[in-house]
Amino acid sequence: METDTDFIDGEQYELTVTAVSGCSFDIGDTRVTRHTLEDEAGERFAVLVAPGSGGLVPLEPGETYRVRGLVGARPPGRRDNDAHCPSCGSSLRAGRAVDTFDTALVDAVERLQLTEPFGVVSGRTVITRVSEHKGVDDRGVDDWQPMSTSTPELSVPDYYCPACDRPQSRAVPADVTEREETEHQYEAAHIERMGSLSPSASVGGSAVESVGLATGGAKDVENFRENIEAGYTPQPEAMGDEGLFYDYYFETGESDTADSDALFAPRYATAVSEHPLTGDTERFLSVGLDSTLSVAEFERPRLDLVAVLDISGSMSSEFDSYYHDEHGRQHQNPAGGTTKLDAATAALCALTAQLRPEDRLGVVLYNNRAHVAKPLRDVGSTNMRAIREHIREVAAGGGTNLADGFEAAWDMLADGETTTDLERRVVFMTDMMPNTGATDERTLTRLFADAADEGIHTTFVGMGLDANADLADALSGVRGANHYFVNSAEEFEQRLGEEFAYMVTPLVYDLALELAADDAEIAAVHGSPGVDAASGQLMQVETLFPSAKSDGEARGGVVLVRLDSAPPGGTVDLVASWTERDGSEHQERATVRLPDGPEQFAHDGIRKAVALSRYGRELRAWARAVHGRAENGTGVDDWLLPDQLGEHERESVPLAVSGDWATTFGALREYLATEREVLGDETLEQELALLGQILDARDEQEGR
Repeated sequence: METDTDFIDGEQYELTVTAVSGCSFDIGDTRVTRHTLEDEAGERFAVLVAPGSGGLVPLEPGETYRVRGLVGARPPGRRDNDAHCPSCGSSLRAGRAVDTFDTALVDAVERLQLTEPFGVVSGRTVITRVSEHKGVDDRGVDDWQPMSTSTPELSVPDYYCPACDRPQSRAVPADVTEREETEHQYEAAHIERMGSLSPSASVGGSAVESVGLATGGAKDVENFRENIEAGYTPQPEAMGDEGLFYDYYFETGESDTADSDALFAPRYATAVSEHPLTGDTERFLSVGLDSTLSVAEFERPRLDLVAVLDISGSMSSEFDSYYHDEHGRQHQNPAGGTTKLDAATAALCALTAQLRPEDRLGVVLYNNRAHVAKPLRDVGSTNMRAIREHIREVAAGGGTNLADGFEAAWDMLADGETTTDLERRVVFMTDMMPNTGATDERTLTRLFADAADEGIHTTFVGMGLDANADLADALSGVRGANHYFVNSAEEFEQRLGEEFAYMVTPLVYDLALELAADDAEIAAVHGSPGVDAASGQLMQVETLFPSAKSDGEARGGVVLVRLDSAPPGGTVDLVASWTERDGSEHQERATVRLPDGPEQFAHDGIRKAVALSRYGRELRAWARAVHGRAENGTGVDDWLLPDQLGEHERESVPLAVSGDWATTFGALREYLATEREVLGDETLEQELALLGQILDARDEQEGR
């Protein structure tokens, strides 16, 4: 039962109370009434009647009442010397629910010296007396309600200026003058750098470290790795090349670009190599993803971020299990296990810790329908500890209307600014298994793409072994989108601390690379999300995000193009075009010479990309074959099930390795072991270990 200590500023309550006392007094020309009420737990608290609320039932001491739509309020806080009014320059204080009413109410709080949370009776509050008569027709609560049974959310201002005596939606930092001066200095330095320095220029005798770049889409292949560890065959799409590449750092090569004004600096390299399993000669072109933006100059933009939390029934299952195992029966989590919702709420709380006071945060919960649990508000005026407590308290149940959840978030961000120094982003915490509302992949992709066209981008954070990698792959290929898999809340929190700024700051859009040659075509693209990444002589990448560098190598910093019909020793003319975050459009031409063999790599970066792309191709082909057999088993299963699986709901598929695949993986492991030694990259050991796990499963199948 709510008590005075339970009141949250701006939220509305329904409770049964007993009137204790009341009094009225004047604040200037305005009459204000104060009551002391007692709840059913015996706790007493103050209630102020907002001027102009009208129609209030007289509260008689000792009588019991039912109150609906009572507004929770906290006393105004102190002024913040670091936040100033944009109108008059005076210090602001955080906005409170009481600021939405007549100013006399704020004065009344000060006169009464209220220091604890209190209630406010507004014009929408309904108070009815609880009958004490014992007649049959008079027992119970008088539950008559006005026409509208719901009360609109109260719009509490972000700030309040006591000097202007009015709410403010934003604050000017105390050091604004210093910051503006710093910004001018930065702009001047940026212009000078772009006009006179090459990307490899030195300052003070040492090279300036630039930010790397990586494609959008998947940012890991943890879902694939974790399924293998748990004894399941992963979904093929869980092994996306861009996610696999993001586990590694790549040499990008030297720059030969002419566009010194561009942030993006593509580096081209070529290779020819015999495939270790087929013996076919393959030719490759790599696009090294580098930039001219120094690490010191990079700064993430201000955020309008809406977190969308999946609270459907499937989120109640254990993190390391499949919710729809055993022919569609929904398995609940036994007491004590970590659920997907546990991981999601922990991940969301960790994400909120990365936000700055000037960022704005909103929260949407969704199952069968969406609910705006927290309106968009700047972090500086939000009780984040209370918000995190509420997030941890949510419970799972119901269906999964992913589209409704996204549309609620879109509505919250739709009226925001469209500027280069503000990023509007939706962050989904979900297992990606929509089963109500719009569920087909094409409709959902179009929904997210339409929002991206308006500058609203999306990050997907996948939860659980059974997270739908297929749908995640499709949706994270949209402009400005990316996708992460949560292995553990602790690991995700560490990852946020390392790369949150990069996660939410797309820098380059609509990268297109055209081969201006009649005798060379693109056979495949590795390292870019989306099935439409290449067509004939054109490669497309929706988005590039910043990425970390180590010893000059960029994390995930490569897109690999496998060529078809390319002449040995010939040349290929390239035309690259792209749009940068500030809206500037760029185009450059380059000519590359293809090696004539037999085994040549321009540098270690392209060699590593070739090895990983071959590894990923084989694992996807194997997983696709195993899932295909599981879905198309022999014979007829005519058992009628009460709850068939939806389009995006998944059962587990046991880890299975045929003799042919065991032979393939054995040869692949030998190849990768050789590449690890040549490249000197011990990180490749994790792929050898994964192949070892798969081969061990084959041995167990054979009883060895």
